[in-house]
Amino acid sequence: MRNNINLSHLISQSTPAYGNRDRIFIRDNSSILKGETANSSCWIFSNNHIGTHIDSPRHFSATGKKTHEFPVNDFFYDKVKLVDITCTSGILISIDDFKKVEAQVPHDVELLFIRTGYEGYRAIDKYWNDSPGLAAELADYFRSHFPYLRCVGFDFISLTSWNFRPEGRISHRAFLCPDEPKQPILVIEDMALAAVNSAIKSVVVAPMFVEDGNGGAVTVFADVE
Repeated sequence: MRNNINLSHLISQSTPAYGNRDRIFIRDNSSILKGETANSSCWIFSNNHIGTHIDSPRHFSATGKKTHEFPVNDFFYDKVKLVDITCTSGILISIDDFKKVEAQVPHDVELLFIRTGYEGYRAIDKYWNDSPGLAAELADYFRSHFPYLRCVGFDFISLTSWNFRPEGRISHRAFLCPDEPKQPILVIEDMALAAVNSAIKSVVVAPMFVEDGNGGAVTVFADVE
């Protein structure tokens, strides 16, 4: 029997945004309570990179691959590992930080989750204005040590720390848009990882396939032991 859990946050009008600049607006188009035939809604995202979402290479490259251009099989993962790197402030997570947990990660991992505990700050400004990030150096380190890694996800708002924005832009390009023959490592930001308390057997990542395709909302389901 499968034991599936959701690793994506509910999309709502209180969803936090990077830099506190964007919002999700939800309103009724029609309502049964107002005497209309059916319920329908209008959902407006002022930015597609808000809430639990995936970053594709096109996000930081004019010629990068769009989300819908990846094979569907690339969104299914059988080798998944979650590691804990606790953060209480907006540090830049480095190779040295990762090395403390590296022994837990199998060589053939396909999807790596980094849980910092920052999900606990999601309802306050600290979540976006003092958030951790991943150092650019980690991208090639991951490629050299975990050659099957295709995606990394985490429980803070962006790969870019608000405290290290120039480094964050470099980091996005390092993960998503490497020089050939290196392969991109997709990024899932603002995840719900607090409820994971057992080993993850497999994960399905279900992105929205949109024409522009530089990233967007994603639903992540995990089968846990």
